[in-house]
Amino acid sequence: MHFILHNVYIFVALVGISIFSLIVWFYLIAYLAISIRKSPKLNSFFALHPLSGTSGIKNSLEKRKVSIIVPARNEEKTLRKCLDSLIMQDYSNIEIICVNDSSIDNTAKIIQDYNITNPLKIVDAVNLQTKPYGWSGKNWACYRGYLRSTGDILLFIDADTVLSSSSTISMAVSHLIEQKLDALTARPKLLCQDSWARITLPLLLTFLHIKYSVLRINNPENKKSGYLFGCFYIVTRKAYKAIGTQAAVRGEIIEDAAIGKKIKKENFILKAVCGEHNIESVFRGNWNVLQRMVIPRYYNNTTNTYFVMCTIFFLTICPFLLLSISFWTLSVSKGENLLVEVLLAVNTITITILISASLIQLRFGLFENVAYALASPIGGAIITFGFIFYIIQAKRKNRDVIWRGRKYAYFPPRQATGP
Repeated sequence: MHFILHNVYIFVALVGISIFSLIVWFYLIAYLAISIRKSPKLNSFFALHPLSGTSGIKNSLEKRKVSIIVPARNEEKTLRKCLDSLIMQDYSNIEIICVNDSSIDNTAKIIQDYNITNPLKIVDAVNLQTKPYGWSGKNWACYRGYLRSTGDILLFIDADTVLSSSSTISMAVSHLIEQKLDALTARPKLLCQDSWARITLPLLLTFLHIKYSVLRINNPENKKSGYLFGCFYIVTRKAYKAIGTQAAVRGEIIEDAAIGKKIKKENFILKAVCGEHNIESVFRGNWNVLQRMVIPRYYNNTTNTYFVMCTIFFLTICPFLLLSISFWTLSVSKGENLLVEVLLAVNTITITILISASLIQLRFGLFENVAYALASPIGGAIITFGFIFYIIQAKRKNRDVIWRGRKYAYFPPRQATGP
């Protein structure tokens, strides 16, 4: 420690790292603020286009039949709320196709009960017992639901998602038709189930926001930014068939990102909107979320995965470590030390911005208690060590990803085989 204390070059390097982190955090919070302010809102559509809400226009829109496909695996706790919110929609020309994806709880019975009591809307209840080799569970369930559908507009919605407004589908279809879109997706309000989710999710969303922000998705020139929020997206039947349906991404675990990318790659028009005031979805806040992200990323781009891991470490853990080093150095050194004071100041500002970014996510995205922003250091540590843990798993050739009670052996699309 004595060597570190008196080595100017080490402190110069630490100051350089700190300034880099500060610049990145300035960019992150600035882009986050701009994105929140400029992103289109689903619930503002009728206000911007008042004619869409009139009965004449509404009747015209409802000539387009919407097939709602709901894949459900062990969702007995959430499925009733989801189906109730769909049945109460003011858009009447719908059919609901609920797919029981090999559930071992009461999901199948719930679907059967709704099918009996609401025969005009729930037209089919598909019961899957097995899935073909090479398919992920949700992709297979969505595909089977699609095969039973008859609408020229498809709405894919998760069984743990609730439409909190009765006009959600009307607004979404109005967006799709009047703006001549091929697909539309809405970012939901994520419901955190525990404190760990409230601690880790704000930082995780801040990082993901750079790649999957509504503004980037809506940029027609950026063909790599295609993304769908898997809990709610509508797509025309024509576009869905043209990209190869769910079969084209059959082995993908993060299927919503893969489908969104194909939609933009095939030059279809995709738009994303903020739907936090109309759509609520449960966030499955556990380690498997990181596993689902890291394992596919590692096998598709190993170098990039290491880069992301190092970046997260430098952005979330280093500022706190360097702040501690600054305080310790000032306490044991004699006299003023300009480099140490700069190091202290820079990291104090960086940590302030880091916590502010979490606060913004909690306040405007998650609608949770902003006090959880103070736990950002813990959230950063969890995310960083999660990346490290699953990279080690991947390096050991362990391709297993556990998601929704299933174990998948992930292979990149170019290596995947099967029917």
